[in-house]
Amino acid sequence: MLISNTNMNTTINFEELKNEIEIATRIAFKENVERYGKDICAFSLVSDDGAMTVVPYINTTSHLVKMQSENPENIESYEFESAEWFTSGGANTEFNAICKTLCDEIDNDDLDFEAFRNSLFETCTQVLEQLLKENFFHKILSKDILLMFSISDTSESKENLVQWTKRLNTINEGKRFEYYMNDNY
Repeated sequence: MLISNTNMNTTINFEELKNEIEIATRIAFKENVERYGKDICAFSLVSDDGAMTVVPYINTTSHLVKMQSENPENIESYEFESAEWFTSGGANTEFNAICKTLCDEIDNDDLDFEAFRNSLFETCTQVLEQLLKENFFHKILSKDILLMFSISDTSESKENLVQWTKRLNTINEGKRFEYYMNDNY
């Protein structure tokens, strides 16, 4: 899906932004693999309700197991909530530049914020979807991992969060996330 910026009064070219996010995501993932190796079990791009940030998060199997064993009542939270994951970071220069671009655009008084926000979220999801189709993550780790697009402290509809996760994962993972969301939100 091509995202048009005609109706939202933005100076951002979303195809260029998509390319920048893809490059930054590739760099971030590879940097994290260099640090944490094949222990990585999940990757997420995370934004915020204000559409001012895009940040990569990773989770590791050892962190997931440790947190789940220490807090068995929150097992799924440690799997599906990127704020509970092992770490954020990677490609800091690239993601900082993306965040600066987004913050500068938010100051545009003529901006149709909702359309801009929705376009940013769809762009992030499309980046992960493209990398998934290329088997980018699997080729590096020799295994499939949980992929997510998340929004920190959000009022985003549960349906959107579920649909994004379903687009990025197996049917089984998508259903597990949907059950989690239905039980917790």
